[in-house]
Amino acid sequence: MTARAPLAAALRPYVGSLWVGHSVRARREHFIPSGEMHLAVRIDGPPLQLYAGRGDRAGQAIDTAVVCGARSRYYAKRTEPGCTVGAQLLPGASWALLGVSAATLAERHAPLRDFWGEAVDELHARLARADTPDARLAVLERSLLAQLRPVAPLAAEVDHAIAALDRGADLRDVLAQASCSHRHFIARFRDATGLAPKRYARLRRFQRVLAQVDGRSDWSGLAAEHGYFDQAHLARDFRQFAGLPARCYRDGRLHPRHVRVD
Repeated sequence: MTARAPLAAALRPYVGSLWVGHSVRARREHFIPSGEMHLAVRIDGPPLQLYAGRGDRAGQAIDTAVVCGARSRYYAKRTEPGCTVGAQLLPGASWALLGVSAATLAERHAPLRDFWGEAVDELHARLARADTPDARLAVLERSLLAQLRPVAPLAAEVDHAIAALDRGADLRDVLAQASCSHRHFIARFRDATGLAPKRYARLRRFQRVLAQVDGRSDWSGLAAEHGYFDQAHLARDFRQFAGLPARCYRDGRLHPRHVRVD
């Protein structure tokens, strides 16, 4: 995979990274949520296929260009041979790049065409003509810039809360610092991220665990370091967020958030 941050300063508040990935074989994967949104465009191959669970063999085709809202648990998909280009979207990006709240995208995939219309056809054509990863990243970046619209910045308390939870701050402390009612703060937080603060904090903590899985065998120690009650508490998060036990995650991991399940 080739990845980089946006070169255009105007995109940096909304796009964490741009990436190009290549797959050489078909397989089913679990995608582990991170609390973030993303968009992806398959340059070649069939539309994205999602599955309701292990017993679902038919699946549901979405499109070749999709937006994935923030998820609270894993989803199952089929990866096909070919090239895909995408962007990791930051809180607030849904308003700036898609014109909708992140809450309206949460827990689902949607065709990018629903937001960009015929511009998706032009994007596909330009990506197909680009012949290097860097050229494809440049094409996607130009398309994102073309779709960028002026929006108000995130509310300062939401911005600070997201940064604090990303660092592992205690959720109770974050909520105590909110200058509005908990109800209004949670609504603003969902509007920016698609998730409630509690679920967002759990997902970000789980991502910090995944970053340290390599070379670790002391699951109880890893659980304690990241504020879990015990090893069983961490095991429950593995099953909910990854859809499989920790040992299977290690055996099937293709990427910190992609696990082979076929």
